[in-house]
Amino acid sequence: MKAILFRGEDVNEETFDAVLQLLQAIAGMNSFVGNAEPLLLPNKPILAWGNLFDLCQTARLNNSVESDSFVFVITEKPNENNFFGYLDPNNPKNGFIHAGDWEKFIHCPPELPVAYHILALMVQHYIIQRESQLAQILHKEPIGCVNDYCKNKREVILKMRTADICPSCMEILSQKLSPPEMNHVFDLLESLRIKMLFAQNMRQHIEPSPLVVTTENTLVIPAYGNLEIRMTPLEKTLYLLYMRYPEGIHLTDLIDHKTELQEIYANISSLGSLEEMRQSIDDLCNITSNSISEKISKIKGHFERALGKELAKHYYIQGRRGERRRIGG
Repeated sequence: MKAILFRGEDVNEETFDAVLQLLQAIAGMNSFVGNAEPLLLPNKPILAWGNLFDLCQTARLNNSVESDSFVFVITEKPNENNFFGYLDPNNPKNGFIHAGDWEKFIHCPPELPVAYHILALMVQHYIIQRESQLAQILHKEPIGCVNDYCKNKREVILKMRTADICPSCMEILSQKLSPPEMNHVFDLLESLRIKMLFAQNMRQHIEPSPLVVTTENTLVIPAYGNLEIRMTPLEKTLYLLYMRYPEGIHLTDLIDHKTELQEIYANISSLGSLEEMRQSIDDLCNITSNSISEKISKIKGHFERALGKELAKHYYIQGRRGERRRIGG
């Protein structure tokens, strides 16, 4: 499955990017692409579904989106039926997601429920082939499935906390999607569930899971659906060094680990000449340059985008000025 995301002019770029990062956090069979160019919205306080579906189709045509790809328009403007999102009955690969008013129903950043409902609508497309099937397949009483109707919008908390697909819906879905596609959806739903629980101060229910370095020097967290933390080779070199020293390293002492850093870097990077690699490590160890601070900041950003700010604190390099820096603080 592939989805192209568009934002209405009322959705700020930061929120839009956060939604996209959540959906791109785990590599897999499904892909998510963002078009940050804002769409002009009708000058109405409440949008009709026809307005929203017209926006989807216009965005599809103007950007030459393939017919088998989903198009989602994200807007904060309310819609006439007060839905979280919906697919166009005339072209069910087009849909809208409401990004506003989430603070009234659930305590978490809006990008989490928006990303969740994009996944939910993609799944529903393959479970519900015709709009006439909605009444039979949507669960009027919430059971914690992506196909819960949630007439009372506060009921959305249950299905986001479970991030599940019930057996009857799974039976239909398994006939439409390949196992790798379904597994990727499950991994993404689970990652959103974990981030939402942390955002809701429910951290006592989840223990941080170990981060593992694979034989290919990939950083993954197996318990979070083999979530991969992607870094540049130089950032990863620094992180792997700190993994070797849980007690931490003073930034001023990195120069003492230059040989180790060079060995790690040479092992994971095939970019540039040996001399260029050495120069990169020299810059990293030079406390008067900005290289080390930039790398630590970027590493923090990678974890926050993948895990959310609260959970990420257990994984990135941190420490006060003059103190040892260590993973997890």
